[in-house]
Amino acid sequence: MTRFGPSGNDEKFYEEGHKSSLEAPAWLHGMGLTALEINFGRGVRMKSETGAKLGEEARKYNVSISAHAPYYINLASGDVEKSYQYIATCIKMLTAINSSDGPNRLVVHVGSQKDLGREDAMANCRKNLKFVVDKLHEDGYSNFLLCIETMGRYKAIGTIEEICDLCEVADCIVPTIDFGHINAWEQGSIKRDPNRIREIVEYTTRRIGEKPFHIHFQPVIFGKNGEHSHTHLEDEKWAFPFEPLAKILKEKKLEPVIISESASQMARDAFKMMKIYQKIV
Repeated sequence: MTRFGPSGNDEKFYEEGHKSSLEAPAWLHGMGLTALEINFGRGVRMKSETGAKLGEEARKYNVSISAHAPYYINLASGDVEKSYQYIATCIKMLTAINSSDGPNRLVVHVGSQKDLGREDAMANCRKNLKFVVDKLHEDGYSNFLLCIETMGRYKAIGTIEEICDLCEVADCIVPTIDFGHINAWEQGSIKRDPNRIREIVEYTTRRIGEKPFHIHFQPVIFGKNGEHSHTHLEDEKWAFPFEPLAKILKEKKLEPVIISESASQMARDAFKMMKIYQKIV
């Protein structure tokens, strides 16, 4: 089942008088959406009791929950033990929530090369990802996927080729293909030629085989250094069509979770994508 949903709560959620994230699964269900990505980018502030209640609501309304790990993780350099603790805290919360199709999905930015050469940064990522996976297993976690994300800034590790390389480290490491980030990194390649979406999907599935993958889809404003900020599907200057992705997913019978990280209207953009997908035979 291909699932659609937002990363966090849409502005409209609050405009309609909702205040608690515990109300989100019912609200998304009312739109026909079946996924929600919780953003722990600034750290996990949710209590485990709240997570368990959110999981109950999500299961009641058939909403699969993933999460986004803190932005300050850096497996390319820095303190791997600290990065591990950030990741383990997220996995622990996802375990408390326990509402996903199959393993709990945690989206991770692997980090920035900073002053390192690209090859050295990648070598560190491989070594540190293996450390993280091994330690998670040692600490008793098993039902998880680390969904490492393609990035839009040039100092970040995260081309589609790099992400697929890193997926070879362990079976539980899979890609998060962020098409807005790739478009920003490649200075508008998808905007110029939407067939680039097909190339990305075919390359990824060829590299990772039968593994699942995760998707983020929203346009991204960019400049000479890559990504600047996220925008939304109605932004004609930066947006590119979702139809090519919907078509190849249907053609190849692929069923990822598709998350909108659009600025301010992520649930509404997820709904638009779902409707486009449903119309394709």
